[in-house]
Amino acid sequence: MYARTITAALVPGMGDEAIRIFRDEIVPEIRKQPGYVSTAIYLDRAHNRAQTVSVWESEAAERATSQGSGYLTKVVGLLVGKVVNKELINWEVGYYDQAPTAVDRPSATVEP
Repeated sequence: MYARTITAALVPGMGDEAIRIFRDEIVPEIRKQPGYVSTAIYLDRAHNRAQTVSVWESEAAERATSQGSGYLTKVVGLLVGKVVNKELINWEVGYYDQAPTAVDRPSATVEP
């Protein structure tokens, strides 16, 4: 697996709007991309910073959505006026753990 991090300086007061755009506009687009695994956004409101992490099945899938791609151009365009600058880094994932989903967990029975 491969991951991409994007760290950006937020325009002060734009944290909630950045989350809304990420959730409502970017996530639906990223889910359409072949090889997509997961994504998250992290905020440091005290210092007006945000970081996104997206995880991909392969290096090819990550690279297909990286710098110079139409996908990344569209996604970054959604944040114009919300971020001041950005830094994009590509990573190989050395280890990835994910909690089991509710479907995978045994159901609990509550005794009266």
